[in-house]
Amino acid sequence: MTELVIPVRYYRLNTDLDVPAREENFHYVTLTWTLPVAQTALVMIDCWDINYIETHLARNRQVVADVLAPLVQACRAAGVTIIHAPSPQTAAKYPQSLMYAGDEELFGDYEPPAWPPEDFRRRRGDYAQYAYPPEPRYDQLERDKLARNIMPVLGPEPGDFVVANGMQLHRLCRHRRLLHLLYAGFATNVCVLNRDYGTRAMGLRGYNIILVRDATNAVECHDTVQDERMKWWAIRWLEMLIGTTTTSADVLAACHAATEGI
Repeated sequence: MTELVIPVRYYRLNTDLDVPAREENFHYVTLTWTLPVAQTALVMIDCWDINYIETHLARNRQVVADVLAPLVQACRAAGVTIIHAPSPQTAAKYPQSLMYAGDEELFGDYEPPAWPPEDFRRRRGDYAQYAYPPEPRYDQLERDKLARNIMPVLGPEPGDFVVANGMQLHRLCRHRRLLHLLYAGFATNVCVLNRDYGTRAMGLRGYNIILVRDATNAVECHDTVQDERMKWWAIRWLEMLIGTTTTSADVLAACHAATEGI
C-alpha cells in the first residue's frame, strides 16, 4: 500500500512527572506518522474567488498561488483523495457535489428547532434589541454568496469531490474508508475551525485531523494584521485541542516519495 510519511506536531498541555506542571513548561511535540494514501484526503475549506475583505482575499490568493496549488497537484498525483468544501451555496454549482448527497443537500430539507423561538434566533420582533446594528455591506455579502466560486486553479477536477456540509463529508469518508484528513483553506480562525465540515467538527467525529499550517490564512484584526497573530492563535488552539499540524513542504516531500514508489 502506498504511504505518506510526514512529521506532525501538537502542543502538549502536560509535562513529564519530574517536571513541574506549569504553563512555562508546556511545549511542542513532534511525531512522524505513516498515512496510507488510500485512507487520506486533502480537505480544502472555503477557497473562494470572492471575499469582501480585500486584504484577506489578497493573502488568500498568495497562499493559493505559492502553497496550495502546488500542494493539491502533488496530492492528486500521489493518489490522495481531493475534497473541496466551499459552503452549501457554492458546492451546489459543481456536479461533483451530487456524490454522497442526501435529501438535505439536494432539497434543502430543514426543520427549525422548537427552542429558542425563531423570532429570538433571528433577533426580530420583541427581541430586536439584541440584534447588532445593520451592516452597510450586508447586501454585498448576500450577493457574494451567490457569485463566488472555488478558485479555478484548485479545481475541482473530474476525480475530485465537492461537499456542502459535514454530514456529506462524513458519508464520503465512510464510503471511501478515509481516516486521515489533511486540512487547508480559509479562514483559519473561522471556517477551518468552526464549519460543520471543519477541523473541530470532524475531529469530534473521530477523524485524524492534520492542518497544513502554511496553506491557510485567518481573518485578522486591526492590531493583528501586521504579524498575523489570529492565524497563529488559531493554529496553536488546534494543536492544543483538536489535532496536529504539518507543513506543505513536508506533505510535498511525502507525496513525491509516494509518487516515485507507485
